Amino acid sequence: MNRVAYALVIALAVFLILLGGIFVIASGVENIATGAVLIGIAVALIFFAYRSERIEASRPRLINQTFNVKMSGSGQLEQKRLTCRSCGAPLEDKDIKVVQGGVMVTCPYCGSIYALEEAPKW
Repeated sequence: MNRVAYALVIALAVFLILLGGIFVIASGVENIATGAVLIGIAVALIFFAYRSERIEASRPRLINQTFNVKMSGSGQLEQKRLTCRSCGAPLEDKDIKVVQGGVMVTCPYCGSIYALEEAPKW
């Protein structure tokens, strides 16, 4: 329940409690019964608002975070064109996937699938 609806439900419950109190103070069996019903409705609204807030607070929330990362190396960095080692066709970013911690390449031309290995820098 959003904050506006929560505030409206609580305001309505307070109004019903005050109105029910006025009916209870007034004399007569009908007025006392009407006041009790109004107060009962107000208590039910407060309980509903309380429970909905508790349910909302217990749900996990998805938080999206974006970071601006600037990578730099110790030497000159240059972009290389990635080609398939089977047929030599050019590969794009969509052909590379991370599967169980390893980088897998799928060639869209010849259909070969292999793990991309990084050569040591020494």
